[in-house]
Amino acid sequence: MASLFIKKQISKLPTGPGVYLFFNRKEEILYIGKAINIRKRIQSHFTPKSSQRPMSAKLYPQVQRIDYIETKNEKDALLLEQRLVKLNQPKYNIELKDDKNYSFVAISHEKLPRISVIHQTKLIDADLMGPFISGKELRSFLAKTRILFPYRTCKNKPEEPCLDYHLGLCPAHGALIKKYPLFLKGLIAFLRLYNAEQPILECYDISHTAGSYTSGSLVTFKGNRKSIKNYRLFNVRAHTKGDDPRALREVLDRRLTHTEWQYPDLIIIDGGKSQLSQLKHIDLPIIGIAKYNREAQRATLYSPYSDRGVALTSLPESIRQTLLRMRDEAHRFAIKQQRKRQAKYI
Repeated sequence: MASLFIKKQISKLPTGPGVYLFFNRKEEILYIGKAINIRKRIQSHFTPKSSQRPMSAKLYPQVQRIDYIETKNEKDALLLEQRLVKLNQPKYNIELKDDKNYSFVAISHEKLPRISVIHQTKLIDADLMGPFISGKELRSFLAKTRILFPYRTCKNKPEEPCLDYHLGLCPAHGALIKKYPLFLKGLIAFLRLYNAEQPILECYDISHTAGSYTSGSLVTFKGNRKSIKNYRLFNVRAHTKGDDPRALREVLDRRLTHTEWQYPDLIIIDGGKSQLSQLKHIDLPIIGIAKYNREAQRATLYSPYSDRGVALTSLPESIRQTLLRMRDEAHRFAIKQQRKRQAKYI
């Protein structure tokens, strides 16, 4: 049962999603949990029925302070809970201490790193990304991302092509081997976005009036949030006459001369294969959003490194919404600049 002091703390707690922490008298973290409704969840801990459980009978009398961190939704709460448990290793988080409950992406320490999904992180000679909530969803996501950014899973030598190489999914055995570090950068950027981290994303669009007054826009996001201070506008100098791929190449080439601007983890363009064909020389991961249907939120993603595309609807909701927001924002920003240029000559 909760003391009057604990009950008073509970009454001041929010009713939204988030993570909560139990502290003892020494300000040590005893337990970290997640909740859809923080107040209601903590109240459930201190009921007579809960207090009779063996672990609870030891834990609850030690609780002297309750703290919390609010999140946007339950998924964010679960991700935050996992990270805090891994970092702090609270005594009573027995279940969450077991890495086997969660999935990680392992990037091996090899010249041509292999990608794998693992559960046990101990004694693994690899860089790890995660934890991820659903192993099934993670594997599906990796399979889609591999079409855009091929990666290695085999143990074959470069001179011994694997089956995935013949399917266009493993670049560790042919001409694309030199591009492999670029593919890894693209994969990592997608994984960070999927795991609610903050990769730097830049999105570009071209706007013109009947081939005249051509302008290009650059909008920047950090994760799913706008970074308006890093927006840029370009007046296209070449007489492209409605040649969007050529105009886009000029804009990207000019942008990349600005080494004082932080380079992005991933570039997104409004366009498909024709636009991407002009950008194969760029040494940053790129994807294009093509065949866009605003009402149905349908589009296909392409990269310069594969002939196949990925349906945007097949990716997790968080990534889908971020990419569409960026595409719309770049379009709005490009039209704004193009109309300003046109107005000067009217």
